[in-house]
Amino acid sequence: MTMAMRADSTDLESFLAALPEEDAAQARVAAARIDALERQIGPPVWIERNLIWLAVASLILFGLGLTGLIGVFAWGRATLGLGGVTLMVSAFPALMLAYLLSVRGQTRRDHAKMALNESHFLPHGGIYFGTRDGNGRVLLVERPAGDAEPDLRARVHAQHAAATRRRW
Repeated sequence: MTMAMRADSTDLESFLAALPEEDAAQARVAAARIDALERQIGPPVWIERNLIWLAVASLILFGLGLTGLIGVFAWGRATLGLGGVTLMVSAFPALMLAYLLSVRGQTRRDHAKMALNESHFLPHGGIYFGTRDGNGRVLLVERPAGDAEPDLRARVHAQHAAATRRRW
C-alpha cells in the first residue's frame, strides 16, 4: 500500500465534519477505540529503557562465548567450562526473547490501532494518531488512484512470481 504524505494535519472534529454522517459516526467510534488502546499502553518498561546497554553487554558476552566455543580463547572454555561458554553464547538470544515477550502486548495493540485506521480513516484520506486524553490529530494523506500503475515493489514481486512459477 503506497501513499503520499502531506505535511498538514487536523484535529479529529474537523476531519469528521468533512465526512458523511454515517462514516463520521463509525470513525468517531474507531477514534474512541484507538484512544482506549493508547491508554492501555503504559510507559516503557525497564528492558525497553535499557535495551541499548543490555544489547551491547550481551553482544560482548556472545562474542566472547563464541570465540571460547571455537577455541580462539581456549582459556575461557577451560576456566568457565562448556556450560559457562554456552551461557555466554545464549546471552544475546535470551535478551532478544525477553524483549519480544515484553513488547508483545504493545505490538498487538498497535496492530489493532492500525487495523482501525485502515478501515475507518485511511479510505477518507487520514491516519488518526490517538492520545491518552482523547485529543488526537489526524494526519492527512493522499492515496493513489486504484488505476495508477503499480509501484516498483509490486512490479518486482510480479516479475519474481512469473520467473519462479513451476513449470511441469
